[in-house]
Amino acid sequence: MNTVKVGDKFEDKSYRLIERAIENDELGISKSSAKVFKKKGYYSSKREKKIIFDLSIEIWPKDAKRYSFLFLIECKSSNSKKVPVDDVEEFWAKVDQVAGKNVKGVMISDNSFQKGGLTFAKNTGMMLIEVDSENNHKIILHRTDKEKDKKDKKNSIEEIFSKFIQKTLGLKKVKGLKKLSANQIENLATPILDKYNKLHSAIEIDSFIEHLKNEYKLTFDFSKNLETVNGKQIAGFYDVEKKQILIDRSIVGTEKFPFVLGHELGHFFLHSKLKINQERYNDFEDSHYDFFADRHLLNNDKNWIEWQANKFAIALFLPKLLFLPHLIAYRTSIGINRPYHIYLDEQKINQQDYYKTVDYLSDYFGISKTSVKFRIEELQLITYAKPKDDLRNVIRRAFYE
Repeated sequence: MNTVKVGDKFEDKSYRLIERAIENDELGISKSSAKVFKKKGYYSSKREKKIIFDLSIEIWPKDAKRYSFLFLIECKSSNSKKVPVDDVEEFWAKVDQVAGKNVKGVMISDNSFQKGGLTFAKNTGMMLIEVDSENNHKIILHRTDKEKDKKDKKNSIEEIFSKFIQKTLGLKKVKGLKKLSANQIENLATPILDKYNKLHSAIEIDSFIEHLKNEYKLTFDFSKNLETVNGKQIAGFYDVEKKQILIDRSIVGTEKFPFVLGHELGHFFLHSKLKINQERYNDFEDSHYDFFADRHLLNNDKNWIEWQANKFAIALFLPKLLFLPHLIAYRTSIGINRPYHIYLDEQKINQQDYYKTVDYLSDYFGISKTSVKFRIEELQLITYAKPKDDLRNVIRRAFYE
């Protein structure tokens, strides 16, 4: 297939994806306000004639006589080399000739862009999109005004379009995800701990972080206030490209820190090779059930990924090979006849023994009492006398209030 035919095929596919998404009223750009065209011309006063663009999207307010925003798109197919800066400059020169302030150039390529092209696009406000060999699209350059009011930014047509393109042309699902069981995750965490300290004792945070830096070339940043995603404050984040774990500064030094660190390490050890469209991932509905108690429905890939990261955090900071011996040893030391199992009913002495056990394990492993409680349940080390739910509510109030 010659270069022209390859380019036409690439252009046709992009057009169909965008047209279909608009037809389905997706992502804030409805079919009543947006129109997509292929090979449409737009007038240039310098040429005194129309310039033809591969694709274009016009945004039309209700009852308007003219579009209010115009996206001009060039599809550049080049499997042999990076897109040269000259091509980016030439496309921008065409876009710049089209009358109107709200005109934005978008260049889509199935190859990467030269560094000069990236710099030029950044300084002119263009959007560049790369397509990988599996036809997954990724926005690599989209200039936004970080000083803008967040509400204005959220509602701006450029932001809506950016998210629209990412979700329309991006990776539709998580690729490479393995549906690991709790036991499989435990088996993956164990050799990591063995390499750290031969499982002789609980993790000591500072030395563990230094070990991770040296052994896995990870970097860490605990100095920032992390942003929100879909209105939710995020506690931590693993940056795959930088191989860096970030944790919100407000969590540092609290009992939540080990779990958040373990969760992000779960993403590093279990999910580094996954292919994810972040915009689509953020849109997945969260599980409405507690991950630890296994009373949830893993309906989508995000549920599975977050569940696995949670399980990894617990397996890392409360490893079964250490957790069980310490639970049994402590309960033996306080005179409990059956130290290997907890029986919880309405008797105060049994409740006190339970609380003492949880307190000890939380102190020893340096992690929250909530995490210890769920680990006990997960390993089926506790029997609740009836009424079970009432007893659980009592315990939850003790932890959360």
